[in-house]
Amino acid sequence: MLTLPVLQALRRFYPNSFITFVAPFPQAELASRGHADCVLDLNSVWLVPLFNPDRDLSPEIRDRLRADLILSYLSDPIGVARKKLADLVSISFVQGPFCLDLEKRHAVEQLAEPLKALGISLMDPVPRLSVAGARPFNHRLAVHPASGSPKKNWALKKWIELLSMLGPGFDELMVVSGEADMDITKSLLARISGKNVRLLENRPLWDLVTELREAVLFVGHDTGVTHLAAAAGTSTVALFGPTDPAIWAPKGEHVLIARSPDQAMDGLSAKTVYDLILNRWQSEI
Repeated sequence: MLTLPVLQALRRFYPNSFITFVAPFPQAELASRGHADCVLDLNSVWLVPLFNPDRDLSPEIRDRLRADLILSYLSDPIGVARKKLADLVSISFVQGPFCLDLEKRHAVEQLAEPLKALGISLMDPVPRLSVAGARPFNHRLAVHPASGSPKKNWALKKWIELLSMLGPGFDELMVVSGEADMDITKSLLARISGKNVRLLENRPLWDLVTELREAVLFVGHDTGVTHLAAAAGTSTVALFGPTDPAIWAPKGEHVLIARSPDQAMDGLSAKTVYDLILNRWQSEI
């Protein structure tokens, strides 16, 4: 998600170029519509030799990776991948950062830093995903009540409290859930009532982007789903505790950051989040 502005800048600077994007699936597929011409799965068995000093890349993979310019963000502590990729580049190999927690700068800015060596400016720092169609008439609220880390999760009782305050302003509640989220999701669904609730469970990423685009408001933790909602252009509230929003928050004027004052999720109250939302989007709620 956070490399999309980099791909956009490369596309604008090299308008006639053919861009191959290599990243883990299914996330990499988000670049397949307008940002890259070819998308390859970094976890493909064909690419295992890229990280093994004793194995050679197949001729087919060498041909697919051969380029004038290669920009790499790979974790490559002993330089195996760098050496093999450098052999495939005809003009320039540029190494970008892998660990983004070391600097107090937004991740997009850090990922775009290597572009300066190429004389390329970042035109738009906001990741954007183009979704066709107009927003529907119905007033929809979307939430993602889980994350990949318990430390980033808001307490279930606070989600219930927030939804009790926000709920009357919406026609429908969409609850996003992945495979690892189901226990939290089921607990939430069991405790909310009086609302037209739709569960978005294990949706393909582009389907989820389309659904999130149809929401008037999205609320979620520091997760990829929150970045998807923001990239779709939906008004987004990102709840932050232990992680640093200066680095990891979604970008855009339509994004509101609610961070716990003590950097623990328990320190963020539902009333605080509700008041922030009301002050920002009172005419829409």
